[in-house]
Amino acid sequence: MERGKIPSSGRGAKSKAPQHPQDIFALGSKSTVVVSRDNEKRNIHKPSTSGVERKRDASSFGSQPPSKRARIGSPAEAVGGTSLEVDPVDLVPNVLQALDTHNSDKLLGLLTGSIRLLKSQRSKPDPILCMGLLYLTKIRPNMFAHETVTQSLCTLLKREQGAAFKNKGNPLVFVLACNMLYAGHRESSNWPDIFIKVYIEDALNERCWVECSWCKCFVENVVTAFSTKQPPTHLIPTDNTLGTMSPSGSGSPLMGSTEEDSADNTDLEYSVFPRYSSSYEAVEALVLEAIKEQIQRRSAAPDAIGKGFLKLLSATCGFPEIRMISASRLEAWLHSGKLWRCAQELLAFVCCNCDACGPTAARDHEVLAQLARMRLKTKPLQAAYQACLREMVSDSPALLRSVVTHTIYNELSNVRSPNNMAVLAALIQAQPQLVPAAMADTYQELVLRPEDYLRPLRSLTREVVRAARADAQALLPLARALAMPPPHEPAVEVRERAFSSLADLFCCCCLVTASHSKHLPEYRQQVCVIQASALGWLLDTAMPIYRPSRHDYQHALNKIMFVEPAESYSKADNWPPESERAATYRLCCEAPLPQNTLLRVIFIGLSKDIPVSPAEVFELVEQLVRRACALPAEDNPLQVDKLDIADYIFQLCQFNPPDNITLPAGYSPPALAITGLYWRGWMLLTMLAAHNPQQFADRAAATYPTLRALIETCITNKPSIEWTSSSTAEAERAEAERAAILQLETHLAAASNAKLPVTEHSSRLISQLTTLEPLGPARKPPQAIIETLQAMSAQMRLSKLLCRQPAILLDLVERHGTRRAMPWLHNLLRQDLLELSVLPVQCLCEFLSAGGSGGEVGKAGELCAHLRRTVAESEGGARAVLHYYMQRLAHTHAPTRASANRGLKLVLSKASDDTGEMDYNTEVSPDEWLGLLWSLQHWECVREDVVVRVRAACLVECVPRHLAAYIDFLAQYVRATPLEDHTDLALDLSQVLMERSTVMNSVLGSGERVEQELGDLQRAQHKALHALTFILYTHLQKARAVGATPSENTFGERVMLQWPSGRSTTMHLILAHAYLKLLCCGPSIYDTNQEMYLYLQSVWVGNDAPQAFNVDSEEETALLPDWLRLHMVRSARPALLEAGMRALPAHKLALFIQTFGMPPTSMSALLSALDACPAGAVVRLGVERNYMSQLLRVQRARGATGGHAFAAALRLQPAAYPPDDSLFAEEEKPVEEDDEWGNVPVPLPLQHESVPLLLGTALAGTNAYLGDVDAAFTQLISLVAGSRSSGNPAYFQGVVLWLQQLAAGGGAPALLRNPTRAATLLRALLPLNNPQITEIAAALLQQCKLLSGPVVDMLRALSHSVVKRELHAPALPPTADKHQLIAALESATPSTLEAVGNRIIATQDTRVIVDVITHILEKNQDGHYESKIKDEDGNVGPVHVFSRLGLGCGLLLDWMSELQREDLGPSDQRQRQMRLMFMSGGAPWRPLLVTLLAHRASWRTLHHCLTTLLHTGDDCGWSASAVLDFAETLIESPRVWQGRDKTTPKHYVPDDTLRLTHQQLGMLVRYVCLEARHTEQSHGSEAARRRADTRVALLLRCARQQHQLLAVASAAQQHHPLLLLLLYMKVPKILPLLLQSGGRHRHYAPLACCAELCGAASRSTSATDRVSHSLLTAISAAPQHPHNKDLSQKVWRMEADMRGVWVRVSGAGGRALALAAALLRGATPPAARHHAHLLAAIEVLPDHELFATETLSEVHSILECFLSTARLQGGGAGCGVLHRVGALLRRYLALRPQPAAALLHAHRETIASTPALSSLQAGEVSAPASAAPPPHALLALQRRNDTPENLHWLLQEVEAWGTRRGGAWGGRRAAGALLRAAAPLAASPHAPLRTSALALLAKLLPAVPHTHPGLQAVLECLDSHQPEVTQSVLDKLPDLVVGMQEHAAKILMRVFELGMKSRHPVEPCIAKCVTTINLHRGC
Repeated sequence: MERGKIPSSGRGAKSKAPQHPQDIFALGSKSTVVVSRDNEKRNIHKPSTSGVERKRDASSFGSQPPSKRARIGSPAEAVGGTSLEVDPVDLVPNVLQALDTHNSDKLLGLLTGSIRLLKSQRSKPDPILCMGLLYLTKIRPNMFAHETVTQSLCTLLKREQGAAFKNKGNPLVFVLACNMLYAGHRESSNWPDIFIKVYIEDALNERCWVECSWCKCFVENVVTAFSTKQPPTHLIPTDNTLGTMSPSGSGSPLMGSTEEDSADNTDLEYSVFPRYSSSYEAVEALVLEAIKEQIQRRSAAPDAIGKGFLKLLSATCGFPEIRMISASRLEAWLHSGKLWRCAQELLAFVCCNCDACGPTAARDHEVLAQLARMRLKTKPLQAAYQACLREMVSDSPALLRSVVTHTIYNELSNVRSPNNMAVLAALIQAQPQLVPAAMADTYQELVLRPEDYLRPLRSLTREVVRAARADAQALLPLARALAMPPPHEPAVEVRERAFSSLADLFCCCCLVTASHSKHLPEYRQQVCVIQASALGWLLDTAMPIYRPSRHDYQHALNKIMFVEPAESYSKADNWPPESERAATYRLCCEAPLPQNTLLRVIFIGLSKDIPVSPAEVFELVEQLVRRACALPAEDNPLQVDKLDIADYIFQLCQFNPPDNITLPAGYSPPALAITGLYWRGWMLLTMLAAHNPQQFADRAAATYPTLRALIETCITNKPSIEWTSSSTAEAERAEAERAAILQLETHLAAASNAKLPVTEHSSRLISQLTTLEPLGPARKPPQAIIETLQAMSAQMRLSKLLCRQPAILLDLVERHGTRRAMPWLHNLLRQDLLELSVLPVQCLCEFLSAGGSGGEVGKAGELCAHLRRTVAESEGGARAVLHYYMQRLAHTHAPTRASANRGLKLVLSKASDDTGEMDYNTEVSPDEWLGLLWSLQHWECVREDVVVRVRAACLVECVPRHLAAYIDFLAQYVRATPLEDHTDLALDLSQVLMERSTVMNSVLGSGERVEQELGDLQRAQHKALHALTFILYTHLQKARAVGATPSENTFGERVMLQWPSGRSTTMHLILAHAYLKLLCCGPSIYDTNQEMYLYLQSVWVGNDAPQAFNVDSEEETALLPDWLRLHMVRSARPALLEAGMRALPAHKLALFIQTFGMPPTSMSALLSALDACPAGAVVRLGVERNYMSQLLRVQRARGATGGHAFAAALRLQPAAYPPDDSLFAEEEKPVEEDDEWGNVPVPLPLQHESVPLLLGTALAGTNAYLGDVDAAFTQLISLVAGSRSSGNPAYFQGVVLWLQQLAAGGGAPALLRNPTRAATLLRALLPLNNPQITEIAAALLQQCKLLSGPVVDMLRALSHSVVKRELHAPALPPTADKHQLIAALESATPSTLEAVGNRIIATQDTRVIVDVITHILEKNQDGHYESKIKDEDGNVGPVHVFSRLGLGCGLLLDWMSELQREDLGPSDQRQRQMRLMFMSGGAPWRPLLVTLLAHRASWRTLHHCLTTLLHTGDDCGWSASAVLDFAETLIESPRVWQGRDKTTPKHYVPDDTLRLTHQQLGMLVRYVCLEARHTEQSHGSEAARRRADTRVALLLRCARQQHQLLAVASAAQQHHPLLLLLLYMKVPKILPLLLQSGGRHRHYAPLACCAELCGAASRSTSATDRVSHSLLTAISAAPQHPHNKDLSQKVWRMEADMRGVWVRVSGAGGRALALAAALLRGATPPAARHHAHLLAAIEVLPDHELFATETLSEVHSILECFLSTARLQGGGAGCGVLHRVGALLRRYLALRPQPAAALLHAHRETIASTPALSSLQAGEVSAPASAAPPPHALLALQRRNDTPENLHWLLQEVEAWGTRRGGAWGGRRAAGALLRAAAPLAASPHAPLRTSALALLAKLLPAVPHTHPGLQAVLECLDSHQPEVTQSVLDKLPDLVVGMQEHAAKILMRVFELGMKSRHPVEPCIAKCVTTINLHRGC
């Protein structure tokens, strides 16, 4: 045995010890180490690696004498004496033994010895030695953290001095050493510096282990000392061949050589964190020393620099000195043939590690300067350099300014680099906003220098734009940045030159933009933006910074606005050249004049700090406006929408007294204006109104009467009628004006010491000043101004432009009225350039009906033909023309109605009629054109509107013939629409009949039926009467059939009419009176057989007359008032006369006989009625006897009879008085007898003699029994069942006798026809065990062959009952145990089971029986009784009675429900029975048990059961469906909720009866998810979605509170994302709850799930569907009244609601796109006004939702509708909407190019003819520059450090930008940024700023998903201590609440508290807010 010998070669493989596998350790007890041991043992502890302990002496392990002398030359020489030689096989046991004996010296010697041995075997290490060291590293890593061991291991990583250059050694030693060092120092945060040294040594040489991926755990921790940032992978060259040792292909040296291991070497688990935090300076010194040494060593031969050196520089770029060294030599290395890849990598590291804000900023700026001076020769190097710069400025924007500055300075120097322009272009593409701003800063620095840099800067600007290829987009932020103040105050000597240079740079930017972007339609907008920035610079910055003179300032202003000569723009560098100068200058002059630009120019003139006078600015403004008016109107060159601009223009014209003159105290000078400027200002406003007819003209004309008169002058080319109507008032105003001017001039003269008095003759100001009252009455300008205006209108076509606004023309027509001639209409029509389609239809109709054709028959005929085509071609045209004429039929002015009749006849007549020959003085009757309406092409569409207008005309028309024609037309309409409801029509005619008696008497006449004596007039009256009778007759039939007559009219009282026949209806009382009054008119001769009249008479009068009851109080109401009774009596018709006189008292009869015009027949009836009255009542009338005596004589002379008793009672003649003793005697009422049906009958006992009769009636149908059959049969069953116990067999014998007779007569089919009663009777006979019954059953069974059913089964059981009972009925003791009872029941057959069970129930204990039944049911559930034996034919054997196919379990369930009161039984049986009910895979009878449990158990039992099922412990295997069905039963079952109200209120909210905890709710959600998964496995995902959707109602019913809803949502998110989506669709507020509870994770997305689940959820209903559909429908159906402010506000609020819902609820907009498309397709041209609102809602949708596959067809259809509308309206109409449609098309083209291209191709003609869409012809996809909010405005608003006036102007700019962008406000991100920036300004003390901020908030809130900033702003304003701030938000609160209705309750509560604590009038605000919310609730 030579195990103790040390091998000479040091290799474990040649020892004679047995060779074990590599995964087995030899742990023998013998040691092969020869060492002298000391008696004293020392413990080894984990040495500290701190900086102090690292300097300790290595003798801490003790000083044992070494066995051999240590060699010299190793870094571990000091510890060589402690090394012990060891056999690799015995290393592990010896180390473990040293650990056990705490021998530190031995342990240290073993470890250092093994390391030395490993070093000697570097080329081929011993596997056993490696595995042993690895094992020790695994179990005791702290041993290798000792300084001595660490130094020994570092010797393995050093390069061998004697090794060959190409011999890199086996990588196993390096890998082993690195991993052992990492394991030992893994927990330490301060690593020794020797690691840095060995790293630098290897990195500079062969890089044996630095680039080894198996050593990365050690290497990555070492390189943390350099703090170097890793650049992105795309900046690193892709060639990876520079590494010296790659693990690929070599396998893992630890586990053998396999190729598969190379793929797993990156999955090592290790931690990386800073290891040299406290020794940064020492590490930096080591690195610099090594780097400088290498540079000095190889400075003589630069080509000797290797790739490893460059890689080391890359790794140590975290040090600024390294970056400086690298940057100074990079240019040479990049151009080196062998180093360029590593140099590119070094360049990336240098760029990514530069820092412009830290302590190394100064050094890094030098680095950037070195990089900027590099001259790269090849394009790949330039591209790499540009990519590195882009990455550097994107990661650290602070470096951007330095990079741009160095690049520009290098470009302007004499040694400029050729790639400067490319660098700037690349930077502009990377940072399109920041780079131009940095360039502007550099421009300002250069401009402020003493040298003149204007020419090179102009050249640089042109070259940058050319290199960037950005279509001059970069010049916009450059101009905005140039407008900012310079970094420091300029010197006095350079101010003038700097000012003019900056102004020239602005002009240069405009010229470059026009030159490079002239092919783009947006170039004009870009020029406008640059001009706006320049004007902002002139307004805010130029004057306080540069202090220019008046001449320089005016010259700069004129130059920026391009009113200077073209040569002045090219003086600096002769650019543009001569050939392009005029064209470029013209392009800049053709730029439009936006509103902001115009306002800024005006503000310059109004500013007192600017030396330019207002008059000079006014001249410039006039020149600019005139230039813009000369441009084509289709390009919208002059867009204005703010009325404030008029006030600003008049401020320019205002006269201000000199400042050096002091006026008297208490005197305020009047507001005066310079006359010439004042009237030129009005002409300016006229030009603005002409180019802005929709946005500005109508509002300005309504505000300024003088402007309205000037517009009228332009259109009519004549002085306005307003100037001629008030000559007296004008004279008074002129006199007051002269007096005010004279007084002012007197004070001025007195202040200037003038000696001459001021009079009208000597005054100088009277002719130059005028009163400044722009809002006052319309004033007539001087004649010269009128002539100038007319000439300007003709030159600039102002009249044609103003005619584009129909509202202006309509207002002009209305003001001229119908009595004034309007020749200007004729002039408009006579213009060749003005088409008829341009003018509104109303003007054409007015011209045609007025008869002002002026003798030109052709023009009138053309106009008439045009109107006929308009009516025939389109529904909208027909509706507009007919609406104009038909509404004038109800005008109170008779000539207006006549002209409407005339116009309708002309329009509706055929084209062949001669229009020109018509006499306009001839009256036209409606019957001439009413008949033509029925043949209109669009009659069905306009019919209802026409009928409404005809009904209105009936209420006004006074000509009987016209009114009769209207009634006849309405009768035809009723006859043509029998299915429509004509209640409103009947009400209107009732009102005409009741209130317009005079004209209706002429229309209807008396109704006499003498046909041969009737003339034309009488026949017309009968015809009208027949038409009116038919209308009311038809309505009454429908009303009586339906029972109610709903109507939109709310006037008058409504009554409920009840007829004696039982019919009832509800109608207005005026309508009922109209029926009775119509009856008074009599029948018409056209009423065949008086059918309609007799029907109405039978309904309203006679014995079948109805009773009237008040609808509200349900009290009886008088249907016949006195005035109606008088009409009925006067009609003299018998039925009406009788009804009218019924129950009339004597005083009313006496009053009736005194009325005039009473027919003799009626008078005779009245006198007869008075004769019948009691004499006492007649005497008490108190009438004048002489008058009454004369009246009676006159009536008798007329032929009246009667009245004798009446005369006698009044003693007008002798009469016999009746006795008075019994006149008032009370009559005795008869005694009422008791009702024999009033008491409840007492059932009589059944007699046994009646049994055959009862059975015959109940079963055979003989009807012999006269009593209650059901009650008697039930009593018979109970008597038969109890006959054995009671001892009374009479009833049993009666049943037997009847059954015998039935069997003898073959009556078995009678039993089968009544199976319910027959089976019950036979089941009651079964337990009696009577042989007679058995025989009878056998006989009946013979008659029922081949039949089945319950009766046959009972007969079969009765026929075998005796035998089987005798054979199979087991004998049981009275106290049988559980097993005996189970055996008895299992041995029973289906026929004997019931008898056995009944005997057991009667004799055994109930608890035992319940236990037995439970046990049998458990066995049935487990399948114990199922037969598994099959016969030879494959059929299953006999079925057990308790099997699934047997019928025994039903009886067991019945017995269990009878035996136990609680369905769960006693407490010891509850768990078992619950498993029967709710266990998964239960039997089919399980639902019956669950139903019985829910219906019969107590609440305590139900609560226990539900608590057990929802327990969150271990899974008990409950069935999810059963548990959920049980929970739904507890909530919804009517049996459970007996005693509650059956009819719940409309807004009743159900209570949370289950009151589940959060854990129970989580279990309920888990059950829903389990059920959905099971359904998905068996029936697919759609079935799972439907199943989960049905369970959502249960979850929401159980989660009423907010915290419960959050618990349900959290559980759904955890278990099933589909359920969370369904919950979110039903209750959208779940998402905010989850986001609030989701912690601080920024990317927390609770609704993130796959597209398949989202698609499945989209097929379910959502809570937002009804809201979206209601809002869409309401917007589309809103009336078309453009001048109705309230209606416009209401529509806007509905649009805001819809945008808010679509933005804040994911998927809500996509679901409603189909309806939006349908509404757009069905919209008529008048309804197209609301297209903008629908477009605003569509714009807020994100691209992934708007252009999804599911909604693609709807979006395509929507875009087609918009394009079709654009084609119909023409290219110029609705330009703002079309621009937004163009933006939507660009989004469509970008995301869905193929369908979008097809759409554009289909509408290519429309797109080509529409300027707003013409850019789409080239397939443009990029968004315009205005797609994002103005960056300078947004940045300034975010900083909020500017003045309030500037912030106010910025808010207006943002608001104007957002109005152009539509409802999206640039997208959710942009809208959110604007909201956050503008919200704090709502509480500003500056009133205009605060008002603008609140207005902007109201528009932004519907477009943002999160309204929290808006809520905070509102609450801050409400809490403000400044009352004006609080009042501002109270005034704006209704509009603000619309955008954040989710916070409405909180805001209104705060407002209410504010009203309680302060004096603010909050009641109107709360009322308006509540009204707004309620309006939107019903949409």
